[in-house]
Amino acid sequence: MIPIAVVRQYAAGQQVGADVADQEIVLYYVLRLLNEASLVGRSAPESAPGPLLFKGGTALRKCVFGQTGRFSQDIDLDAAHRNGYEAQIESAFAARNPFHGIRFSIPTFRYSEESNFSGRVTYEHDHGAGAFELQISYRLDPILDPVDLKLVDQSYFRHVEFDAPLLYGLDPYEMIGEKIMACNRRRGGSAKDVYDLYLWSQRPFEEGLVRRVAVLKAWTDQRSARRFDPENFLAGVAVQNYRWEDLRGLVPRRLESNAHAICTAVTSRFAFLTNCDEQERSILKDQSSHRERELFTRLRESAKGFGRPSTL
Repeated sequence: MIPIAVVRQYAAGQQVGADVADQEIVLYYVLRLLNEASLVGRSAPESAPGPLLFKGGTALRKCVFGQTGRFSQDIDLDAAHRNGYEAQIESAFAARNPFHGIRFSIPTFRYSEESNFSGRVTYEHDHGAGAFELQISYRLDPILDPVDLKLVDQSYFRHVEFDAPLLYGLDPYEMIGEKIMACNRRRGGSAKDVYDLYLWSQRPFEEGLVRRVAVLKAWTDQRSARRFDPENFLAGVAVQNYRWEDLRGLVPRRLESNAHAICTAVTSRFAFLTNCDEQERSILKDQSSHRERELFTRLRESAKGFGRPSTL
């Protein structure tokens, strides 16, 4: 584990508590451990990727937004099918314990109604301790083909004992679609997803592809009782519908306290979601019955051919 002085220096530069900075760095070590276990990413540029796809808030922080992103306190992974990956992860932690001075354990875990796995991982090292959630979602194949994800450089990288892991996960456009679905599904819950959409609102992206992916994600999102309707979704992005205290300590204070500006930016930037074409509206109407499988397949293939800004 890197020296405590480096952790404190990183925390000061990011204007967060030392515990938050420490966990950010520990998650970097976890990604390396899972990479070495051939579960996440590639062992070499030419090798086949592991079976678990990196995604979620930590993927956004580490591979898209970098130091401008919010800090995340979990690791989210996707798998196309159940295959005992949670047992393999536990074995990987046990086999490399400690891993560069960090000791891991998974004292508790649970399965959702959809059989998705969530384990509480505890860790400790010579100058700190904490816990984070590690989640594996077992779902249908992604809408877009997974991609290699390059870690955005951070100041602490030069002090780490190893090279950055080669990661592999959801296409960033699919991550946007998942955030839209999360905001729609979790109205009344955490403001973290709204904040992530706010960060996306500050970047260029292909609006047609975001809308197409969101529509297709809605069709496959069978967990949600609230169907995705673009107009209702945008109307629901309001300050009173989310828990803003969940952002405390994870984002710059000036943004943590400016919930109204965040919601306004999201509803303005994502207003294009209401401009669905006839085929997309047919898919939205079919969210419950799932009769339009052929149309879904056609739109999914068309999404893979969209042009994209190189700056995403």
